[in-house]
Amino acid sequence: MFESSCEMPSPWGLAKLRGLANLRVLTAVIMSIGCSLGLQAQTKLAVSTLSELRDAVQKSNQTIVMAPGRYMLTDLPVGHRDVPCSGSHNTIDLSDVYVTVPVGTTRRSYITISGDHNLFRGGVFEDVYPNGLKEVTDFSAYNQNRSTLAKGLSGSAVLSVTGDNNTVADTKLTVRGSFPYGYGSIYGIGADNVYGLDKRCGILVKGKQNIIDGCEIQQQAFGHGIYMQRPADETVVRNCLVEGVMRPSNDLYLETDPRDLPVRSDYRIPETRRGGRNGSRNRRRGRPEREPETTPANLGTPIPRDTMIPLSEDGIRVYTDGGSVTVENCTVKKMRGGIRLYLASRATVINSTAVDCGATNFNMPKNGKVIGSAGNFAYAPLSDFRLSKSNQDIELTIMPSPHLVGPHHVADILGNNHNIVFHRTEGPLDVNLRPIVVVGSGSTIRNETEYPVILQATASANSVVSYGPVTDLGSDNKVVRIDPPGDNSTQP
Repeated sequence: MFESSCEMPSPWGLAKLRGLANLRVLTAVIMSIGCSLGLQAQTKLAVSTLSELRDAVQKSNQTIVMAPGRYMLTDLPVGHRDVPCSGSHNTIDLSDVYVTVPVGTTRRSYITISGDHNLFRGGVFEDVYPNGLKEVTDFSAYNQNRSTLAKGLSGSAVLSVTGDNNTVADTKLTVRGSFPYGYGSIYGIGADNVYGLDKRCGILVKGKQNIIDGCEIQQQAFGHGIYMQRPADETVVRNCLVEGVMRPSNDLYLETDPRDLPVRSDYRIPETRRGGRNGSRNRRRGRPEREPETTPANLGTPIPRDTMIPLSEDGIRVYTDGGSVTVENCTVKKMRGGIRLYLASRATVINSTAVDCGATNFNMPKNGKVIGSAGNFAYAPLSDFRLSKSNQDIELTIMPSPHLVGPHHVADILGNNHNIVFHRTEGPLDVNLRPIVVVGSGSTIRNETEYPVILQATASANSVVSYGPVTDLGSDNKVVRIDPPGDNSTQP
């Protein structure tokens, strides 16, 4: 039984309150009574098996504490290998609980929070391969073993939040098992995939006013880390780490077995991805995969050399109609997109870092805000301003990238009417002087870094204050050179 600071008034006190004319005081007392009664209805429940936990989380108004220890999801019977948190107003405490999930033993999300006002706290959940494999290095052998290794969740996330006003705190997920794995998005990411797609993601949020706090996701499968889909709204992601895996694109040319996907695609990125949806359906039904056509019309471009391929999707991502999101004090590493929020209705990023991502480290929606955050441009731009979303308020510290690979810019500033400040990290000047490229109009840009700024022919009516050199190929732009930060002198 919980103890509460909401105290039940005495009979004398109630009688006195009946005589009060102040309606607000009476309302406050009634709310106090309700608070006390609600808390008194809660129970504390200790569980020591996954079966007991599974039963408990389907009821409401409890504090559920699981005994510390190691468990396996296969302790549950086939068809019931999940933790369906359909109850509401629960605190689910999994501190010092470690659960292994053998890949292939379930085909759906195995943690679902469909109730409301729950706190799901703690727990380490690790997808494990039956043969003990920890890190995939032989992608040829991995992808040829569809029965026990390269098995996903049909695109689902390990943990799914569909209810409202829930908090997931201090939970760690190690996500393994997907097909294909090792090639990023080369062979398709949706129904137009080539060889039959079987993804596995980290955390999916589809409810409203949910919080993901202090969680860690080691994303070692093709899929997103944390992502929001309709009808999610007012999501908060804070104090989280999402980390993926990168692979040199040159390694794909080392795969020579006729069954290897690069060989089957003639080391090209297919443009026509026929058979993708049917391939997935046939595989689920135990039918042979349909071979994709490999005519010159659909072979596409060669797999690029001398780049890095992200083996997962995005770190923190919002989809269309995925609502608003606040990301605070988070770190994303080595994912396809880092903090990728350009489809959110509103988005604010505070004190967060995205580094070593393969497509972009940041992008934001119209009116998006980035405050006190940092990133690099090792394998992709710091920000790509996806879909030319405008009116962004951006403050980013550019981190040097000595391990730079690929032909990209530091940043590609698309869209109009931005307010952008680029700080630099302390230390010696960078020698990898890739440019900051501006193509839009009406933006105010302060570049305190050594990286050069290029105003393209389409750039107009921008105001640029820059330490790095500026090349103005546009029209009606105002350019002022400054000395390094801390020096008040300027150069016209």
